[in-house]
Amino acid sequence: MKHSKLVALTLAFFAFVSFQVFADDLFDLDGGASGPEDPAAAEAPAEEGEAAAEAPQNADAPKTAQLDVNASAADSESEKELRDLNVEKKKQIKVVQKKEFTKDKRFELGIDIGFACGDWEDLLAVGIRAAYHFNEYIALQARFLYGAVSWENETLKQAKEADAYVAKSNLMLTAGASAVFTPFYGKLSVFGDIIPKYDLNASVGVYYYRTVAEGEGVKKMNNNNVAFQVGFAPRIFLGKNASLSLNFDWFIMKDKRPKQEGGSSAYLKSDFLFTINASMFLPFAK
Repeated sequence: MKHSKLVALTLAFFAFVSFQVFADDLFDLDGGASGPEDPAAAEAPAEEGEAAAEAPQNADAPKTAQLDVNASAADSESEKELRDLNVEKKKQIKVVQKKEFTKDKRFELGIDIGFACGDWEDLLAVGIRAAYHFNEYIALQARFLYGAVSWENETLKQAKEADAYVAKSNLMLTAGASAVFTPFYGKLSVFGDIIPKYDLNASVGVYYYRTVAEGEGVKKMNNNNVAFQVGFAPRIFLGKNASLSLNFDWFIMKDKRPKQEGGSSAYLKSDFLFTINASMFLPFAK
């Protein structure tokens, strides 16, 4: 009887152990890989010349994606800015990067200095300008230019050497208004270190154009003309509140010159003006 009870207890013990082993194999989510029994053995370094054994990979084991919560939650500043854009900010994005300089609803005040190329004399011109920018592309501009100093060019010197009669007509002053269109904006890389911002604009306008006409031995004439103007100007921005531009302008008008025998003759006059302009914008941007 004692032996039968011992046998029964022995069978029960082995059944329990077998069930435990079977349960471990059944619910092993690590694909049968087991860690070292001795924790100290796991921390011990491998001996020299002995390669560390890699745990076998089970091809049928399910693969779980390890998500980096911090990386997925941290969007770049540009992505956040694009999501939070309002209508006004969208107007500034017309190139690869957001425009750092805006002319929208701002006034422009500037000074001009340059020269005019005449038939017989060249002229130093100085002036001022004011403009209002309705948006980034369209502006209304007013300018005033004064012919300060004139000097003889080589053509006039040759005519005087030949004792030829010369009737010349030079700019005295001009003032008017023009519409300015700015379809292009961009950035330049200068030697890889300087990145200036620029735009290109074209203008058309109507001006009052006053000239003084004179010839050897005849009376001077002051002519008041209406001139048609076309122009082109590349501009470099100096920060957010100033710019420097090169202006190429053509003025076309009907003018008069005195004749040697008396009276005057009318002709079509075309003056080319090249000026350098320095401007500031109001209100100031931060």
